[in-house]
Amino acid sequence: MKVLLYGLMLLSLVGCQLLNSQQVASEPEAVAELVEFEPEPDTTAEPELQLSLGDDGNSLLAWLQFRQQVLSSSSLQREQWLLEEQPELAAIQMSLMQLHPENNYLTRFRAQMQLAEHLMLASPDLAALFGWDLAFNQKLLEAESAISALSRTLADVQHEHEQLRARNLELEQQIEALTQIEARLNQPDNGVDHE
Repeated sequence: MKVLLYGLMLLSLVGCQLLNSQQVASEPEAVAELVEFEPEPDTTAEPELQLSLGDDGNSLLAWLQFRQQVLSSSSLQREQWLLEEQPELAAIQMSLMQLHPENNYLTRFRAQMQLAEHLMLASPDLAALFGWDLAFNQKLLEAESAISALSRTLADVQHEHEQLRARNLELEQQIEALTQIEARLNQPDNGVDHE
């Protein structure tokens, strides 16, 4: 009976699939032709973006590109970077390169202070743009400080644990010695009279 039921279910499924395939086969008439779209070549070249302390769109875009290049560069590439000739721009560039997450804590902390000082003279939009970098770096510094504090605490706890373990071992040895002494005292004497 079960075999017959399974056979009927299988035949009904096959029949449903055949009906769906016949409906799909009749629909190709409605398919529209695909036209390939070829974009026209751009005749206007992008202007060379120059870093500046201004708040115009090109300047902000140039700084965004510079930040992206810094983040994707290696430490060796950052060391060989050519800085702008203007001292204000070169100082901001150097601070941004030193804010890279691969640099150590102290370098990034100093760079953050320097960048904050330089941005006081920059336009509000540029300062807002780099405000995100400063905020991110601040959170990163705080996280590293917390990790460092937790590492010190963990080292202290491990040291204390080792001391307690050594003290525990010493106390166990003393208890064992006292137990042996007590066992000897409780043994009956072999014919010796204590009177």
